[in-house]
Parts: sequence; C-alpha cells; structure tokens
Amino acid sequence: MAEGNGRGRGVLLEMLRRKKEEEEAQARQQTSDRSPPLPSLGRGRGSLSAVISAASLPQESTPTPAPSAGRGRASLLEFIKPEGSAPSTVALSVGRGRASLLSGFSQRSTTSTATTTTSGSSLPTTSGAVDVTGVTGPLSKISFEDTKSSIESEVVSRQGESGKPIELTANYINLSVKPGMGLNVYEVKFSPDIDSRPLRRKLLNQHHEFFGGTKNFDGALLYLPKRLEKDRNTLESEHPADGSKVELLVIFKKTQGMHENVTFFNILISRVMRALELVRVGRKTFNPSCAHVVSQHRLEIWPGYVTAVNEYEGGLKLCVDSSHRVMRTDTVRDLIRDIYQKNPRNFRDAVTQEVLGTSVLTRYNNETYRIDDVAWDKSPKYEFERKGQKISLIDYYKVQWNLTIQDHDQPLLINRAKERTSTGQTQERMLLLIPEFCYLTGISDAMRSDFRIMKDIHGITSLNPTGRRDVIRKFVQKVKETDVTRELLAGWGLRLEDDTIKLTGRALDPETLIFGKGKTLSAGNKASWPAATRMSVLRTPHLNSWVLLFDKRDERKCKEFVQMLKHVSSAVEMKVSDPTMIPLPNDRTESFLMKLREVIKSRDDIDMVVMVFPSIRQDRYSTVKKLCCVEMPVPSQVILSKTIGMDPKKAKSAVEKIALQMNCKLGGALWALKLPFDKCMICGVDVYHAGVGKVTHGSVAGFVASMDNGLTSWYSKICIQARNQELVDLLKICLISAIKAYQKKNGFFPDRIFLYRDGVGDGQLDTVSNYEVKQLMSAFSMVEENYCPRLTIVIVQKRINTRILAVNRRDLDNPPPGTIVDSDVTRRNFYDFFLVSQHVGRGTVSPTHYIVIHDSSNMKTDHLQRLTYKLCHLYYNWCGTVRVPAPCMYAHKLAYLVGQSLQTEPNESLAHNLYYL
Repeated sequence: MAEGNGRGRGVLLEMLRRKKEEEEAQARQQTSDRSPPLPSLGRGRGSLSAVISAASLPQESTPTPAPSAGRGRASLLEFIKPEGSAPSTVALSVGRGRASLLSGFSQRSTTSTATTTTSGSSLPTTSGAVDVTGVTGPLSKISFEDTKSSIESEVVSRQGESGKPIELTANYINLSVKPGMGLNVYEVKFSPDIDSRPLRRKLLNQHHEFFGGTKNFDGALLYLPKRLEKDRNTLESEHPADGSKVELLVIFKKTQGMHENVTFFNILISRVMRALELVRVGRKTFNPSCAHVVSQHRLEIWPGYVTAVNEYEGGLKLCVDSSHRVMRTDTVRDLIRDIYQKNPRNFRDAVTQEVLGTSVLTRYNNETYRIDDVAWDKSPKYEFERKGQKISLIDYYKVQWNLTIQDHDQPLLINRAKERTSTGQTQERMLLLIPEFCYLTGISDAMRSDFRIMKDIHGITSLNPTGRRDVIRKFVQKVKETDVTRELLAGWGLRLEDDTIKLTGRALDPETLIFGKGKTLSAGNKASWPAATRMSVLRTPHLNSWVLLFDKRDERKCKEFVQMLKHVSSAVEMKVSDPTMIPLPNDRTESFLMKLREVIKSRDDIDMVVMVFPSIRQDRYSTVKKLCCVEMPVPSQVILSKTIGMDPKKAKSAVEKIALQMNCKLGGALWALKLPFDKCMICGVDVYHAGVGKVTHGSVAGFVASMDNGLTSWYSKICIQARNQELVDLLKICLISAIKAYQKKNGFFPDRIFLYRDGVGDGQLDTVSNYEVKQLMSAFSMVEENYCPRLTIVIVQKRINTRILAVNRRDLDNPPPGTIVDSDVTRRNFYDFFLVSQHVGRGTVSPTHYIVIHDSSNMKTDHLQRLTYKLCHLYYNWCGTVRVPAPCMYAHKLAYLVGQSLQTEPNESLAHNLYYL
C-alpha cells in the first residue's frame, strides 16, 4: 500500500473495518465479549506487543484490532481475510513509525510441525506456537514454558460385538508414572562448537552435581526429570585433550508429559538392559551366562528378551517377550575348513555364498557384525598404520586383546558400516575380522533341513503360555531387585507393575465350510479340517492329459505314485487318467529341460506336466519352472522322490495333498465359505526381498485378486521393483488389470474392494497411507471416468512381539482360533485389532495385527473382523486356518516363486490359475 498522510490511512482503515462489521455481525454475537488481552513485553522501541495465533482463537471470533505503533501516523497492520477463509493472524508493530508484519495467515491445524534447532535436532511444536520471525530483540526474553499442543491427537477406538467374551492376558506390563513428573527438554550449545558426540557427553558430565544423577543427553538435547532454576544457564568445561575452556549454554525448551516421548522410554529401557549385563544382538538383548549348550550339534542357545515401550488405549505399557538366539560353537574358520575338505576345487565360491549376509559374534568384545565380503587377498599378516607405526593384525590382537592367531594364512572377513564423522558427514567404514575369532550365529539352510537339529532347538526355545509369563515375571523381578536399574527408573518417577495386564477379548464361533455336492463341514474348535482330503471338491477340471518325467532309477516309485494318485483323487470326485510316463537316463538339469521342451512343443493338449526330482536342487527347480511359467506356459508340479517313497501310510497322506494342489493349479476349487458381500473383490499384496548374494535384481511385489463371490478363483500379477524397495510403484497398474479381469469374467465392475497389504512395518505406515492409497484412488478413474467403488485397505503385520494368552484358572493356555482383541493393547491413534486365527499344539500361538488405514465403505468393525477371520480359512495349500488372510498367502507364494526362481514376469495365460502353489 502506498504511503500517505496519517488522516488518509485512518479513513481507509475505518472504511475497511466498517465493511467487515456487517459480514461478521452474527459471529460477534456468538463470541464471548472478553477478548484476550494483548501482552506487552518491553517498553518503547523494539517491543513485542502481541502474538496471537489463529489456532488459539475461536473459529468465528473477530480478529483483535492491531495496536498502532507510529506517532502521528496510522498503519494498516491487519489483512482483511477473503470471504470464507480462516481467521487471519493479527499483525505486529515493532519500532517507532514503522509497521512490521511478523506473522501471516495461520489456519487451525491438528498436526504438529517440527522446528529445527541450530544443532540439527527437531523439537515438536504446534500450530499455536510462538512465532518470532523478524524479532530483533534477544530471544532469551521469550519464554517457551507455556508452549503446548492445543489439540491432542484423536484417540481411535473401534470395537466389535460378536463372539463370546474370554478372559485374557498379554505380554505387557503397565508402566506407571509418578504424578507431577515431566520430561524437561533443554538444548545444549557449545562454544567453540564441538562436533563429536562422545566429546560433548564428556564435557557435559563434568557438571554432574549441577544436573543431578538422573539425566539423558543425546548430544544435542538434554532430558532432565526436574527443571533447573534458570531457563538459561552458562557453564564452563575443560577440554580433555588440550585443557582449553569450552562454554556450555543450556537453554530450556519445553516440558513434555512422560507419555509424549515414547522414544525416550525405549532408550531408557536399553540402558536398563545394559545395566543387567545383557548382550545386544540386533534389536534384542540376550544373556550369554544362561546359555543352553547343545553339544551334539555344536550349538549354544542364548535366552533373551525383546522389549518396546508405547502408549496404547490402556495407557503406557512395556511389551516384553521371551526370545532366543542360536549361536554356533564353531567359527568361520572351521566352516571354511569343512567346505574345503568337501569341495577343494570351488570352495571359495561355496564359502562366499555361505557366509555372505550372515551375522557373526566376536566373543572377545561380545559384538555382532554382518559379513559383507571375504578378502581372499588378505591374511592376518596384513599391516595397517596405528599411532604412526605399522602393525600387523597378529600383533594387534596380541597387544589389544591378548589373543594369539593360530592360522596366519586364513582370509579376512569384511564388515562395511556407515558412520558419521566429526564434521557431520557420513562415510563407509571397512572393518577386517579374523575368521578364527568369529562365531557363526543363526541357523543355516542345511541345519533347517535336518529334522533332529530343529527338534532339539524347538525343545529349548518353545515356551508354553505359562512358561512365557514366568519369564516376564522373572524379568520384572530382576529389574526391581537390581539397585542400578531400580534407581534408574525411580529417578524418572517410573514403576513397573509386578504382573502382566488383564484384558477381555472375544472368541468368534467356528466357521462352516462348503464342499462339492452341497456338503458342509465345521472347522471345529481347532480350526482344522483334515477330512477335506476325502470330501468332494467344489470344482474340478479333471486331469485327462498329463506327462510324468522322472529319473529311470525312480520308475517303481513313480508307478506306485500314479496308482495312489488315481485312488485318492476318486475320493474327492476328481478324475485322473493315465499319464505319459517318460523315464530319463539321469537326473541332470539338461535332461529334464530338453525332454520338457520336446514334449510341450509336440503336444497342444497337455493339462499338466509332473516332474519327480531325486534331490533338492534350486538351480534345476528354477530352470524347469521358468520354462513352464514363462517360455512355454503350462501348469507344472515338482515332487521329490523321497516324498512318494515313504511307507504307504505317510505316502498316502502326502499324495492326497499333492492331488488337491494339482487340482488348484488346473483351475479347480476345494472349498468355500458363506460370505455376506456381493460384487466384491478382495486383493492381497506382499513383497519378496532377495537376500544378500542372491542373483535377483530387485524386489518382487505379488498382487492377487478374487474373481468371484465365493473367493474360489484368483487373478494374479507381479511387478519387479528396485532392490529392497517395499512400496509398490506399480500397484496402480496391478489394480487396474485386476478390475478389468473381474469385469471381463463377471460382466460388471466390483462395487466394493478390500485390499490386505502384508509386509509393512510401523515406520512405513504413514508413507504407505500417503503414497499407495493415492495410487489406488487414482486408478479408478482410469478404468471408467465415474467409477468409484468403496475401498478398504488393511495392513497385515505378522512379525510382532505381542502374545495373547488365555487365563485358565491359575494356568495359562493358548486362546482358541477366532480370538479378537480390539482394546487395551491396541494403538491409541489407529483403527486396529489383533486376531488369533490358528491352533498350535506346542508353544505359544502368535496373533496377527491388522491396521485399517483407509475405509471409504464405513463398514462395521464387527463385519471387517469376521471377514478377516473367514479369509484365513481359504488358503488351499493347507487344510486349516493360516496366520494371515488367504490373498496375502497367495501373494506371498507368487512373489517368492518369481523372486526366487523366475526373476521375470510369468506368462499372462496362467494369471487365472494358482500355478504358484
């Protein structure tokens, strides 16, 4: 606005105010007559008159007139808001004869923003926070004490009603906070600036008496349970290197409620674990002093805990679960020697493939490292510079750790890790490890295939519900009895309850399955129906023309298999004709591949090819699957000769399952459930990530969608992404293809779509909500301009630490399948629930966590929970319920097959068959 005399500005200001009076007359009547006063900070020039945020005013209130700061002049200090816009923030006057606009429009917001401090740390603030932009006065005069969030995040509580109430407990301990305790946050600045975080801690710890014994410092922010007398404190420390003086400026930022900073609690629990002398491996802590020795397999099993603190609907809780870590008593050098003795020619490749990506433990410092490479060109004789002198690894370990390296010619292991330098930059650090001192952790593939090893491990690690609760009770008791940990928690006003929480859940009624010829069968209390192998299937295309390829040494087994297959198939009303049996001279991959090409090319009427392999070989399996799924699409089945060569009773059970699997791959259906929805499509999404050293180039996302109301027919599609990428970039294309396939088969589009998304952790929820949901919503207009179905998206989390336990008088049992928990231990700000869908005979059952991130259908919570449980009955590869809904299981099998074996998109002609089972 152009400058003019004072009277001109005053007239203009008066006209603008009169214009607004008519528009806001009604709002003035509904607003309280008491307007917030304008505080005055300071006197004369440069004083901050007032800061009033729009978020702190009633929505319909009239903006308070701005004070005039000029002498003999009038300044227009207020924006006139457009009609229908949010109330404007009052402008501020700073200085004599000048108008300075220090704040603009601010809209009411329920979300928090982040203010970055000079040290790079982020402090949560709210839309109602003080805005000091443009203030020339000292910031020390501005108090942040009353800066609080005006609107707390909304609590989401969605509970169902059906089912019988059941008394439960869970592996959660209530964490109570002493009334009046808070978390006082201070920013610490160093002059001259110190980049090293450990050095910052040393300088701060020189003032132990000033801060008290209870504190937590992350290098930038200092957390104290009690507030210091002054909001600005200047301290002086002595640099430990050169004795120079370093000034510490400790500035108060805010006081938080203890429940507002969950990250702080998890850091505190980590300190408790260290005080208990537990060893951290990954995200869990273990107790080596209580290791179980399994000498016959050269193993040690370390007991331990996995802990996490969070705020739930029932308040602040500590989740504690028992965990175990398998440690091998042989070293990497022992492994290299064993592999060399078996295969001296190609032992280097075998060793690299075996150890790459594995974790090892160095017992001299109880640290774990990931093996990223093997340095075959280096040995312990390798010399490096240390303190200005060259020293070999042999001498270094002798001087530093008093360890003598026996083998001076062994290669070295390489661990690469990123670390932050003193200048704040990130660089890669390469660490050389001695195989002789590195103990292998975890279970190898060879060990997993050994039934005796897995049985012995399972006998130690498997805990029943009562044993699991006893472990939690002992942990709490140990924390309370240890002086250091007890004082550590008491300093922050925290107390752990003695026992696990009590809660009430609901057990849904068993489902009824529908088979062929109108027959029905109840899933029962164990949610299992092994009799399905003798029930008529719901739909079968029969097996009329098929080929059986096998090594000629397995000819007798194959003939017996064909006769048994025809026998068990007749029980399920599936007709199986005699196959074309093709014996091969050997079991080489080339033999199977050459004959397979010849047979498929020469015959157009083949329903399926079946191959009997004498042993497990991933390269052979991948080769034939790629031929049958990509190059020459035809349903295929691979069987191991030992599976059909067992004693008759076991062989019959195996062949019954093979017959059902073959029926599904041909396009058949085994059973169904009564579902309440019509014109509905249910989708499942999962992602396969290749491990370190795998040849696949990226992650594979599997997408499946139902094509009928009974959920007996499924359409599948995959997309290959960048390596280790979890988000599905091509999700929109997959959904559009599925909707068009549904319309082509049924003649209409689905009115309602449910999508179950597996493999998403808590840290990715917001990203998935903001990224994938937008892709899905924008896909509908690409199908048809006005097409807008109701969409529900559910995140499926199965790798969780929550355990639900049923209370049975004094003992605990596993809850029955169909148990729902949707209160107490559910998240405060999520629409979520836990579902126990399986029955386990030994150990403790694991529930699955479901989080609804989008629901435009606004269906009842009870209906969505029951639908989810029904879907756990429809996985055709198992005659019982599974942990996750069937579409997620199918998507997982599809993504695994493509990522592990095919590594390219399968032929579209197989998209409507369950060829990946």
